[in-house]
Amino acid sequence: APDVARFTNQSWRYVNFVADASLQALACDEDGATTGASVYLAFFSVLGLITFLGCLYLLYRIKESEHAVVHPEDDAPIFTPWTAGMLLIPLLFISLGIEIGGFGVDCRLGCGSYAAYGSNISYIAGNLSTHVYVCIFIVLVIMPFSFLMQTNIIREQRLNAASKEGSFADPKYFARAKFSDALLILGFVTMAVTGMVPTEALVCDPWLMSSGKCFGSGGYFAQTVMHGIGINVGIFLFLINGTRRLFLAMSQHPEYATWAKARKNIDAQKAMLWTGMATGYSAAFHFVFWLLITNFAGAVKVEHNMPVSQLCMLYGTRVECVGGHLTLEQQRLLGDKYRCRWNEKANFGVPACILDKCDVDGILDKNRVGIVGEYLGFMFFSLGAGILLIW
Repeated sequence: APDVARFTNQSWRYVNFVADASLQALACDEDGATTGASVYLAFFSVLGLITFLGCLYLLYRIKESEHAVVHPEDDAPIFTPWTAGMLLIPLLFISLGIEIGGFGVDCRLGCGSYAAYGSNISYIAGNLSTHVYVCIFIVLVIMPFSFLMQTNIIREQRLNAASKEGSFADPKYFARAKFSDALLILGFVTMAVTGMVPTEALVCDPWLMSSGKCFGSGGYFAQTVMHGIGINVGIFLFLINGTRRLFLAMSQHPEYATWAKARKNIDAQKAMLWTGMATGYSAAFHFVFWLLITNFAGAVKVEHNMPVSQLCMLYGTRVECVGGHLTLEQQRLLGDKYRCRWNEKANFGVPACILDKCDVDGILDKNRVGIVGEYLGFMFFSLGAGILLIW
């Protein structure tokens, strides 16, 4: 009995500790005001979770309405092996969200957070955190692979239906759907490229390039181009051709032939359609918001992303932090523009080497909100794409 009581007491103390830490992360100011990035992340993350759970319920209702299970030995599963793989995507986003919320935008870390150095998740993954890189890599490999397999299932179903007389109202439907599928597959493949090719920080600030002491590798340019093209082309092709494929499929079904019919007599199948469309296209708001608040991820204003020499949180000793890793010539060139400072009073878990004056022109707060916007955009895009492919 004493052991049980001790275990219960310790467990309760741990739960209280986690709850207090979570609430403190939302309110870091002296007046207790919540930070915009924390509220933004918490609200839409909960909304995304509710959407995901709601879709699982709708899938159950769809299968139930179709009377899929006739005998125990003839059970028709709700998920195929590949659509079941999509269930891993929310878990991976939860892992990534915890990393971003706990170390990327937590206002208690101040200039020791990821947001002090970069304006986007790709920058964090390529320069600051191996954990974030692993999460991004897995998401951008498993997710496109699951989408590819689901697209292949849809193609096989279409091929089987094509052999039946009168299966399609539009004779050109098969050719049009085949073309959309080909572009979808291309988009999924390019998305995987983004996960395999990270984005690295600039070697020098623009003002330092004139010194002639900056090594400009073609690898940086190639990595940046491949990384950017991969995810942007993938999302663009899915939004265009995924929508085209969806409308083609709707045109062949009498219940969805017109928007008026699609809005009437809402059942689980139609609710799934509208939920997927609303979820997928809502990602555009988060992406646009992220780009605007971070000056297009630092492309317009480079101060949003620190160069290699200013990645202070990676330096574990005082000597490295104050410039000991630099040559005398590099120290002379940087001069008072070298911004890494050693904090002797840093708490455990907080980087002792931080970027000085990281919130000039409000860049820290903008990066916090921008990183959350990019994360939510990617999350809602993935969730919406998965719903529509299953539908």
